[in-house]
Amino acid sequence: MWCPFMSRKIGWVVTVLACSLASCAPPPLSAQSYKLLQLRVALGVGYMRQGELGLARNELARALDMDPTDASANSAMAIVQERLHEPAKARHFFRVGLANHPNNGSLQNNYGAFLCASGHVKEALGHFRAALNAPLYPTPQLADLNMGVCLLKTPDTQTAIHYFHKAQALAPQLPGPYYYMARIRYQKHENERAMADIHQYLGLVHNAQGLFLGVQIGRAANGTKFTRYCATRLLSTFPNTTQARTVEGWQRKGLLLGH
Repeated sequence: MWCPFMSRKIGWVVTVLACSLASCAPPPLSAQSYKLLQLRVALGVGYMRQGELGLARNELARALDMDPTDASANSAMAIVQERLHEPAKARHFFRVGLANHPNNGSLQNNYGAFLCASGHVKEALGHFRAALNAPLYPTPQLADLNMGVCLLKTPDTQTAIHYFHKAQALAPQLPGPYYYMARIRYQKHENERAMADIHQYLGLVHNAQGLFLGVQIGRAANGTKFTRYCATRLLSTFPNTTQARTVEGWQRKGLLLGH
């Protein structure tokens, strides 16, 4: 619902480990210092979104130097470590954050997503439930979506559908539930309903997986115009993806508009 360490590595890792989990509460920050911490977290998240993971880690390390227990800093650092393929470090930062902020819904949701991606489905579902039960959690639709995605791995499709519907009711502009509902209905050969869902999804976001699913649904529903539209957008916008190569293969064999 995630580089090589510079000279600050020893300082910030030792600081975080010395205050492992909830055993060491730092002194309260002044209002000015807290604003600086928030700025560093925001910078770290911004770098992360741009793919600058080394810079992101450095900014977040500075934030954690100021307060090793901060929820946002620990969550963002955990996601950076996950994206750096350091799962043990990612888990550590998630656990530090949750030990100090067990009712933080965003932390619970993010840790659940990390666990589900790591194959720890049962543990992940518990954290999604904790996120949904967290008071003041501002985006429960994300936990509903992640719960549904993780339930598909069990596989409990009916309960997953329940959570996708919850997410749609809370946030009709959230793309994810439409994609997964389209995929489920395509797999059940409910092609007309799948077509409606993938139309909704592609009205919100265009990516290779969505356009490829659109091609699959269009072929199954004999929707020639829609199939061509999705195939053309996929090949022109995402030409180097696995999905595009598959569609190119269908074209060469004359199979794009039929099985």
